[in-house]
Amino acid sequence: MRIASARTWFIMKVAVVAAEMAPYAKAGGLADVIGALPAELQGCGALVSVVIPGYKCALAALRTENIGGEQRVMIGERLEHFSLRTGIGPAGVPVFLIMHDGYFGRDGIYGEHGQDYSDSIERFVFFSRAAALALGEVVKPDLVHAHDWHVAALPVLIRADSALRMQWDRTASLFTIHNLAFQGLTDARDFRLLNIDRSYLSVGCLEFFGRMNLMKGAIVMADGVSTVSPTYAREVSSDPSYGFGLEGVLREKGSRFVGILNGADYHEWNPATDQHIAQRYTPDQPAGKSVCARALRQRIGLPIDSKRALVGMVSRITAQKGFDLLVDALDELLALDIDLVILGNGEAEFVTRLQRAQQEKPDRIRISTAFDNDLAHQIQAGCDMFLMPSRFEPCGLTQMYALKYGTAPVVRATGGLADTITEFDSVSGSGNGFVFEAYQPAELIATMRRALQTFSDRPAWERLMANCFVADFSWSAAAARYMDFYRQLIDQRARHAS
Repeated sequence: MRIASARTWFIMKVAVVAAEMAPYAKAGGLADVIGALPAELQGCGALVSVVIPGYKCALAALRTENIGGEQRVMIGERLEHFSLRTGIGPAGVPVFLIMHDGYFGRDGIYGEHGQDYSDSIERFVFFSRAAALALGEVVKPDLVHAHDWHVAALPVLIRADSALRMQWDRTASLFTIHNLAFQGLTDARDFRLLNIDRSYLSVGCLEFFGRMNLMKGAIVMADGVSTVSPTYAREVSSDPSYGFGLEGVLREKGSRFVGILNGADYHEWNPATDQHIAQRYTPDQPAGKSVCARALRQRIGLPIDSKRALVGMVSRITAQKGFDLLVDALDELLALDIDLVILGNGEAEFVTRLQRAQQEKPDRIRISTAFDNDLAHQIQAGCDMFLMPSRFEPCGLTQMYALKYGTAPVVRATGGLADTITEFDSVSGSGNGFVFEAYQPAELIATMRRALQTFSDRPAWERLMANCFVADFSWSAAAARYMDFYRQLIDQRARHAS
């Protein structure tokens, strides 16, 4: 108790370490989180720093300067040199870039031409070790917050490496899982890259069915673990189909494993201020949405004067995102009174089937596979509904954006989708979307029928749109929860170190 009260006054120093950060280096939703959360944490009173790799794209987007001299770390039997650059990110948050031309001076973040880099494990073990060394000297944080498998080696190294252990003994660590399907699973021979005692390649730490699992090691070694929604936390710790073999390891964390729902960046995604859409609009003056719908139809080549509901998707085209379900249901969906627009790329099988459907029914479906941020915004603003039939969805952000734009989400009840979307009831007027549970084409089709029935009832649809508009999933609530968890972990670490 004395420790907790003694720490109520101190300014918490937090170091956030991740492989992506918007707007400097983005491959997915992780970048959006790292682009928004640190600024919110700083608004809560923390002193926050961010560490990312020194990619080409990050150097082009962020003005930086060198700090300190060249440093060295061992990766396996090889000595690797790196330097540190720093710049100022959103809300004045310092951003540190780990510079190594061999690992990060490439055109891609994780790969190129649809293929991951073959040395991904080595690149990110290096990044984790270099970040630990640099942070220990430059920032000296009270808590280090590592995100996803790319940085999973960091919580392991600061406890298992004899050269780092004493330096980091009083620093708490939090590891956040953004998607448990990607674990940093590799051949056991890659354990040599970590340069720690062989005892850590055991079933109690990094060993996983004869291989090395970096995420498992981080879960075991971190002071606390979180994931990006409460429902996903329950799913991955109780159901093997969601836990991918780590459900038991997560259960063992007990109260030190929590689900904290991600927030939405309403500075970027807000129809009242959006520079990418045909006409800005607000909940009080929503007429601009119809202008956006007409402009979207014109841009993508769907009939401009159609009275059919326009359904949008902005997503990676993968089985995880429910595209196997979608293509199986597609003929029956298009037999309903909807048009469909999809922005995304991914698994060739699903892309091919969707492109074939576009050729067969060019007045009903459009698919665009080239990344287009303008179009992503225009789909949110111009569509009536936003479809997310995910097999699993740790959090999801695009359904939160859809709500802000008055675009009714149609989702499967899993992960963060279950935490943010509730079934609309036309009698009570409650709810903000349409939800199904069973992962079956018939359930998706039945749910779309319910949505269309409400769409045909204008007063009910306007009430639904109003419910969407008022939904608030801003980052402030998530940041406050993280701050509480940080304090808990820092106090636990202080008791351990004393």
